[in-house]
Amino acid sequence: MFTKTLTALLVALLLSPQPANSAGREVPAAPVEEAKPQPSATPSTTKSEPSPTAAPTVKTVTSELNAIRTLINSEKYPAALTSLKSADKSFPNNADVNNLLGYTSRKLKQYSQAGSYYTKALKIDPKHLGALEYQGELFMILKKTSSAKSNLAKIKAICGTSCEEYIDLKKAIGNK
Repeated sequence: MFTKTLTALLVALLLSPQPANSAGREVPAAPVEEAKPQPSATPSTTKSEPSPTAAPTVKTVTSELNAIRTLINSEKYPAALTSLKSADKSFPNNADVNNLLGYTSRKLKQYSQAGSYYTKALKIDPKHLGALEYQGELFMILKKTSSAKSNLAKIKAICGTSCEEYIDLKKAIGNK
């Protein structure tokens, strides 16, 4: 029974849609280990053991961020911020978590905290496109156009002028 449940869970995971990264683009799914076949027991040697009702839930940064993105997409920023702070404790020094902490703080008009989170995300991963874009948008709110343009140049150096982050930040900067 356990093997069938595990197999069904693995099939469901393999058939589920790919998770998206912080900027809404697809990211590769985490590798899934195959279940090893269990030796079958004969009826005469089988002991009656309770069958598990469900496989234990394993928290991963991807699963946590996917749930949090649902809150963000529903504009439930206070709940998202609370969940992100918890995720930051479970997965410290994660650039994606810090990027979304910055985004959510910015949406809540907590600009100082947002800036700190973006800085931390970029310290962890200096080429984090989402953090560069969102930090640039924060710079525009704070009337720091030259800093926003600096981020735009960094994005251009990483992915060119046709990537979504470049296009979005360029639009936020406008003709300034």
